[in-house]
Amino acid sequence: MTKAAMNRFLTEYPDALNDGLGAVFIGAGVSMAAGYPSWSGLLSDIADELEINSRNVHDLAALAQWSIQESGGATRVRNVIRKEIGPDKPIPETLDILARLPVRHIWTTNYDRLVERAFAAISRPLNPISAPKDLALRTTPGAALLYKMHGSVDRLDDIVISTDDYELFRSRRGQYLPLFQAHLTSMSMLFIGISFTDPNVRHVLSLIRESFTDSPPEHFAIVRAPKRSDFKTKDEFSARLAQHKLWTKDLKRYGLLAVEIDDYDEVPALLRQIERRVAARRIWVSGSWPLEQGGSEPANIHAIAEDIGRRIGETNRYLVTGAGLLVGSASLSGFLTALRNGGGWDLDRRLIARPFPQPLKTGIPKDDEWAALRQELARQAGIVVFIGGAKLSNGLPVPADGVESEFDFAKAAGVFLLPIGATGGAAEKICNRLQDSGLASKGSSAMRPTDKELKALSDTTAMATTEGRRSLVDLVFQIIDRVTRIG
Repeated sequence: MTKAAMNRFLTEYPDALNDGLGAVFIGAGVSMAAGYPSWSGLLSDIADELEINSRNVHDLAALAQWSIQESGGATRVRNVIRKEIGPDKPIPETLDILARLPVRHIWTTNYDRLVERAFAAISRPLNPISAPKDLALRTTPGAALLYKMHGSVDRLDDIVISTDDYELFRSRRGQYLPLFQAHLTSMSMLFIGISFTDPNVRHVLSLIRESFTDSPPEHFAIVRAPKRSDFKTKDEFSARLAQHKLWTKDLKRYGLLAVEIDDYDEVPALLRQIERRVAARRIWVSGSWPLEQGGSEPANIHAIAEDIGRRIGETNRYLVTGAGLLVGSASLSGFLTALRNGGGWDLDRRLIARPFPQPLKTGIPKDDEWAALRQELARQAGIVVFIGGAKLSNGLPVPADGVESEFDFAKAAGVFLLPIGATGGAAEKICNRLQDSGLASKGSSAMRPTDKELKALSDTTAMATTEGRRSLVDLVFQIIDRVTRIG
């Protein structure tokens, strides 16, 4: 069951993300990985003041409630949260990866600002929604949305922590519920860092159960099994392990498929697999060719680039383009034709364009600006197809420095490198460099075609005929299909 759940997660969730239907729910385990305390740790001092042991209190919201009753207000609890949650902790790798994924909706019951900081680190816009009235605000175009259901550390007067807060959630913060229920209905949600001891999770699960009494939509939950080292005695460990097994089975009632791991340290590697599979559907077409060159070469380069773009569109993949001379416009033309013929004008989702500014003949390209664009293209793509890549020198085509630079950026980013050497220019040079190189050509870490495939992609006689060019494109997509399956 665990292996089947893992396979489904690695197959279905990347598709949901690529289709704009992937959401994330972040639990306390993610914050604990950054060094923030658990719920029981957070309230341990308050428990001592009440002369009880927080480890023995299963209803931690009640513990906060008792403190409020004893002290006559929530100031003590809020001060503890400010002290323990307020300071910035190192951003865990899990959130670094999540910030890079094409997820637009993130839900959490955590108070900290880790998600906000992870997005800010890569200059990706994010709109936090930590109070119900924030739902009415106009969002930043293109920004991801962070729904902080139980409030935020920077607005301590409006957080959910006590029994009263949970019981009155519907009247005080009920505006979140229709949207949360809509996302549970229409999206595939990934739950990370949840535990059956977290009162916030129990609250969220009750909302799911309330919304879907029968046959709830399926979602995924990455959960860590208890370890012997977590407990002082063998009996305590056995009891908690038995509870965990029953809890993971019970998650099915809420439509959650448990993806079990041995340790939270495995989460980043798992998410990197998701990131790789998401990127595998994003094809960067890199290349150029001087328009002023005579002969049949420009027309042949245009034909193969247009066919590559069309096939990207027809196979429901994403086109990543810098709109380079000839190759960029041809691949874009083929891609748009495929979308138009298929009735799928979802350009906002499937076209990732970072056009290079084309200076006049008297102008000088801005090297720093172009390098930044190339780095961004490499970050967005999972596979890069090199076509041509030439410029004129003394009237003759020579490899274009810019395309070779794109090869270097793509290689550094771990992108799969797929040159069509038969198209000449930088693509031919890259093809020769990759043959017999130390880069892996098979398995999940593959970064290039096999030597046999590279040799076939270098067959210059194929460029002379329509059938030959089609055979090159067929081979390109056979390789892409293999890379996508392996993930």
